[in-house]
Amino acid sequence: LHAAAATVNLLLVSVLLAMSVSPITYYLEQRGLKHPIAVLLTILGSLVIGVFVVGTLAGALSGLQQKLPTYQAALTELLAGLESRLTARGVDVHEVLKPDTARMVAVVQRVVGGALSALGYSFFALILVALILLELPARKDAEGGTGGMRSRFDEVSVSVRRFVALTGLIGAGLAVVNLVAMLALGTDFPMIWAVLLFLLNFVPFGFAIGMLPPVAVTLLEHGVTRAAILLGVRVVSNLLSDNVVKPKLMGSGFGLSPLLIVVSLMFWAFVLGPVGAILAVPLTITIATLAPFFTGEVKPAE
Repeated sequence: LHAAAATVNLLLVSVLLAMSVSPITYYLEQRGLKHPIAVLLTILGSLVIGVFVVGTLAGALSGLQQKLPTYQAALTELLAGLESRLTARGVDVHEVLKPDTARMVAVVQRVVGGALSALGYSFFALILVALILLELPARKDAEGGTGGMRSRFDEVSVSVRRFVALTGLIGAGLAVVNLVAMLALGTDFPMIWAVLLFLLNFVPFGFAIGMLPPVAVTLLEHGVTRAAILLGVRVVSNLLSDNVVKPKLMGSGFGLSPLLIVVSLMFWAFVLGPVGAILAVPLTITIATLAPFFTGEVKPAE
């Protein structure tokens, strides 16, 4: 898996995206549309939104890449001002403790370049999503017998789809709230940070990672006050999400302990790279659901 991580990631992300939008197909069927028409409308909607998001992100990432030298100059000036204040208070800042802004910006440059390269695969992922949706079976009211492999896979599909749908819904809400805040505060490239926040909502404890870049950009562009306001909005919205919205929507959760979530996050991130962190919980739900069948704890239906 580690050697074929790029291909496996593309396939798994496509399956995850297809599961995310599949409830739309079932909803349209409940509204009276025939299955082929419901699938077609879902595919068209997914492609239109996907192309729009990918195109917007590509433009924003290119703009961010061009503006990195400006951020480097602002960061150098900010650190110089901080150092002078500390020196005035009698605090001697050792050379070893001084961050290398050029190296920091070079790292960001590589990350942004990698993100732009990854967007090149996004259109192929959208095609895979469309193909997966075409294979989506019509929804049936009656389920098969329990205990068989088909029943287990149905259970996996329902659990993963529920996780993806609820996490995606909560992530979208957080992204919209923070997008409005960033637009109001004048944060550069708010679309990038909103999409990043949405994706990191699938990563356990990903909030802290998604919080840093937009706050840092706001600090460099507009100073401490606006950065503090944005930080406050992010912290409050995340607290409300974790302590009010998530418990109400997800109930008791998916039967995964915090220790298992952390271990799975480390394992899948090692095997599949950064994308593995996003896929960690869905993959762990799948394994936890199918494991009793293969270990003999659940006997196959005859």
